[in-house]
Amino acid sequence: MTDLDMDLLRAFVRVAETGSFTRAGQMTGASQSAVSVKIKKLEDRLGDTLLSRSPRSVRLTSFGARFLSDARSLIDLHDSVTARVSGPAVQKRLRFGISDHAAGGRLPAIIASLSKALPQHRLHVSVGYSDTLYNDFKAGLFSAVMVRSEDVEGTGRVAFEENLVWTASRAFSWSAGTALPLVALSETCALRRLAEGTLKEAGISYEDAFTGTGVGAIQAAVSAGLGIACLDRRNIPEGCREVGDLYRLPVLPKTKMTLFCREGPLVASAILAAFRDAA
Repeated sequence: MTDLDMDLLRAFVRVAETGSFTRAGQMTGASQSAVSVKIKKLEDRLGDTLLSRSPRSVRLTSFGARFLSDARSLIDLHDSVTARVSGPAVQKRLRFGISDHAAGGRLPAIIASLSKALPQHRLHVSVGYSDTLYNDFKAGLFSAVMVRSEDVEGTGRVAFEENLVWTASRAFSWSAGTALPLVALSETCALRRLAEGTLKEAGISYEDAFTGTGVGAIQAAVSAGLGIACLDRRNIPEGCREVGDLYRLPVLPKTKMTLFCREGPLVASAILAAFRDAA
């Protein structure tokens, strides 16, 4: 096998991170076709296929998922050695995925704490659904993820446990016997499915009052008095309250936020401390 060109490795990592030849090209200053040529050259040198392409998506093959970690390690080692002989230390990129429910409105404080605790790292943070983030973590797209343990199959390090509660604006009023106005994320959200299942099991009818794309949107809708939401207790917006007992709604289970991290103990401890401090 011939030597591996850093330019080819960087192109591969960018495609793996973005899932797009076009976006990878934009990040590296190359055209889509140029990126495609680089990936083909790398695959030829490795003797195996790295990416599975279709008209709508680009996904890692099993070999590509395994090689991604090696590619990043080679790039990090190259940059580290280059920096030692030619200039200041190069920051290591920390790719961190956070469940929207884990962060909520505390995301700025969490990121600020991590930046302060890990000055040797360059943060790249993504917020999304737990199951999607965990699958991407397994594929090697993240260095660490903080997700709801109930939404994934793996066993990680439990960061904290939280009560799920029914919450609404203090000015909101609901008449029992009418459909409960539900404020929730889209149907792909596991927490929404949990809320719907709990209401159905209790024989309580409901209707969509608001469907949002993030916890911030849910908090805004609840604060505006549009309806009742199932939220982690620490994500109850100012001016709102728990209404489970008031409206005799079914008790919701607790939820656990779990950290999966393939970095060292320093990074894991910094992440856990950031969430603890933000809370």
